[in-house]
Amino acid sequence: MKKRYLLIAALLSLTLVYPASNYFTSSDEVVSPYIPMTKADKLEVAFASWSEGHESNGGDHNVVMSLGWSKGLSDELTYAKGKAKLDLIEGFVEVEVEDLDDVGISEVWLVDNLNDSSVLPEPEDNFLHVGTLTAEGDRGTLRADVGNAFGTFEVDLLIVSRAGQDPVQSRVLVGSSSLMQRLYTRARSGRLAIGSEDPGGLSAAFGALGTQPVFASDLVPSFDPLIEQGADLFFNETFAGNGRTCGTCHPAEHNFTIDPEFIATLPDDDPLFVAEFVPALMSNFEKPELMRNVGLILENTDGFGDLANRFTMRSVPHTLALGNALTPGADGTTTPPDQRTGWSGDGAPGSGTLREFAIGAVTQHFPQTLNRTPNVDFRLPTDAELDAMEAFQLFLGRQDELDLSTLTLKNAVAARGQEVFVAADTVGGTVAAGKCNTCHFNAGANFSLTGGFENRNFNTGVEALPDQPADLIDPANNPPDGGFGQAPNPNGGFGDGSFNTPVIVEAADTGPFFHNNAIETVEGAVAFYNSDAFNNSPIGQFLASVDTGGIGIDLETTQVVAIGAFLRVINALENNRSATETATFVKDVDDFATANSLLELAFAEVEDAIGVLDGGGLHPKAVKDLKAAQISLEIAAITGIPFFRDLFIDIAVDFIADADADMV
Repeated sequence: MKKRYLLIAALLSLTLVYPASNYFTSSDEVVSPYIPMTKADKLEVAFASWSEGHESNGGDHNVVMSLGWSKGLSDELTYAKGKAKLDLIEGFVEVEVEDLDDVGISEVWLVDNLNDSSVLPEPEDNFLHVGTLTAEGDRGTLRADVGNAFGTFEVDLLIVSRAGQDPVQSRVLVGSSSLMQRLYTRARSGRLAIGSEDPGGLSAAFGALGTQPVFASDLVPSFDPLIEQGADLFFNETFAGNGRTCGTCHPAEHNFTIDPEFIATLPDDDPLFVAEFVPALMSNFEKPELMRNVGLILENTDGFGDLANRFTMRSVPHTLALGNALTPGADGTTTPPDQRTGWSGDGAPGSGTLREFAIGAVTQHFPQTLNRTPNVDFRLPTDAELDAMEAFQLFLGRQDELDLSTLTLKNAVAARGQEVFVAADTVGGTVAAGKCNTCHFNAGANFSLTGGFENRNFNTGVEALPDQPADLIDPANNPPDGGFGQAPNPNGGFGDGSFNTPVIVEAADTGPFFHNNAIETVEGAVAFYNSDAFNNSPIGQFLASVDTGGIGIDLETTQVVAIGAFLRVINALENNRSATETATFVKDVDDFATANSLLELAFAEVEDAIGVLDGGGLHPKAVKDLKAAQISLEIAAITGIPFFRDLFIDIAVDFIADADADMV
């Protein structure tokens, strides 16, 4: 260790002769750090896994998409919802809609979006009228044979319109498929461009399934430029709106989320604050006091028909490890969505896919006026842009789940926290009853009792907590949040009271916690599950019913601290993994500005690791090593000679490895 510090001193003396910058620099273009990191292997694995599952369910003989009201595409609000099943090979379409309160909502259309100006159906697009729903009470059904139409027709949208109107004139129910489905179908049907290369190793992925795609035309490039384009859109594209981008609320430098501490660092003219200086957005667009003091963003999750009264105030979820949290469970709340997005698990419009999430986000947060008229107050993304942004979001963060059964922590308190976290009943004769692993299997977002990886919604009683910060600060502007769905909730708001289970490996440095930012610390979030609000909730009662001792959650104060320590350590380990990955990429980067931005992100990850460990009084030796790693990263950032820069990166990575060795 002492030799390593001497090496730093020696190299620093050489570095100062050829300085390249004054530590970290800032840039208006925040996409650059991700360009060299857009390696296809992350999505290769995800695509191969998805394809295998798709094949086992019938492949393109069985393409299922949900239908629902779409924020941004639907031109009227409806509570009807449904499913469509497409056989893209034999040419059949089946549609079933329930809660249909108007028989005039009847015409089923497929849209092949040929106009690259917007995902919104336009006269230049290709439309296929599938048929008319047959109404039976509040249920509508259709089965139609479209022959060989799918040979040349790519299904971008499925729309149910009003009788006598096409998708340009009427859009009530909307659905579409995910990025993986779109890529799979394009590859299978020979419509996927590759130039001279196989996009993202798709041939190998298909070869593992015993099939082989034929690549042709120019519809989709490989994963690498797709992710790169998505990053550029995510951070820099305003969609002709009020100046906001996706990165406004999901900044890379703050773990893709915002909180009051971060918000306080922003200048008053930051696009986040448009409701404070754009006259057309000063009423019913945001609640500035709740944004600045609690970090809550206004969402019209149940339609734009009553802006003054029908809204919710929600925190900003981070966008890390999304691929591990999208698969919906068979819990009766999946028609739609097809994927879990947002705090209530139905955050995306239409069929509820991550690809469509951007449509609702742009419509909700980007308009110049509250009329929210597409192509006037903003423009909607194109199909290609939606694909790219989904690819980028799937690329972010870790791709794999932890395996807690193989994780051995060295800190006794954190190790005990891990035991309590996974406990179903008792550990070592002491009541533990953590049961955390039931809903957060392997500290992820998936429900474990079914034996599969599926993300579910639960009513945990968070809304029943007294003295929530938003209620104390501005109760008049913090109405009850009903969670999933749009039906009136007897406790106020609209929905069934359930919310989506988030991943928690990244929890310790992405607080405050829950959909309402009600709890500030990770230990406070753990302690919530001891509360009457939780134990009297539907999921609290369920956990008590499956417990051999009839215990819901019953944690001693020391056990709350122990679980908090466990969550802090696994968060720090993930910070270190990300920092190492990011810093290592720099060694292949020639452009100084890009390398500098990457090193800044790596530095921020190490800073987060230090913060979560220090916050729990954990691993002082690891903290010391991480601070040394930061020094090395800072020196690397001012080094004008790539050879010496890379040496300092290697030293930083070694210090991070030493910190990991102290923890696990």
